[in-house]
Amino acid sequence: MPAVHRAPLLLLAMLSVIVAPCALADIGEGRAKGGGAADTISIPVPAGEQAQAAVAAVLVTTLGERFDDPALEVRLDPAEISASGPRDQVVQGQGQLKLTGSGEQDWLAFRYRSRYDALFGTAGFAEITLGGDGEGESERFVPNDARLLVDLETRVATEFESWPDAGRVFLQLDDISSLQSGQRFLRIEASGIADFGPGGSTAAHVDAIYDLQADRWLSIEHELAPNIVAYDDGGTAGY
Repeated sequence: MPAVHRAPLLLLAMLSVIVAPCALADIGEGRAKGGGAADTISIPVPAGEQAQAAVAAVLVTTLGERFDDPALEVRLDPAEISASGPRDQVVQGQGQLKLTGSGEQDWLAFRYRSRYDALFGTAGFAEITLGGDGEGESERFVPNDARLLVDLETRVATEFESWPDAGRVFLQLDDISSLQSGQRFLRIEASGIADFGPGGSTAAHVDAIYDLQADRWLSIEHELAPNIVAYDDGGTAGY
């Protein structure tokens, strides 16, 4: 059965604006004079609400796919909207997500940034950063867990090794912070060096979310500096 992504009532109401950007309200009683249809008036929805509703739809979809959870709830704080062109707007803000499949109530903070096309009423790809840097609901920095760090390094290095001609990869994370949200979510953000052997090494950044109750990784995102050129027996990995 496909995953169902849920949003609070406010978001659902906002999303309906995208389908019907103008609401109709009766201003007369019964039928209009002459037996025609009742008088109606078009009530435009504020542009800021349309932009945030479009971005909310993108966020619900993107986060649902990222966590692959059967039930995902998202709530957003008021967004900051600024113009970046005649019809383009930048929408950014903070929010919280809750994985409701297991019945837990802990929220995980996140920040987002997206572009909104005012002409077509659509939002583009959303840049999402998980965690609120200690300012989110029930967030607190905790000591790093050596067991989880070793497992994280192994998983990311193994993925690098799956690249064509990458060879053996050693990943060393040394700038590490662990941020816990409630009793369930642990966000590990770390930077270090990825060593591709003969191809040299490059800076690496890892951002991961661990579920302390289910004892599993929910999300692992990684990024390498753009100067990586890995070689294995003369072959180029091309990353």
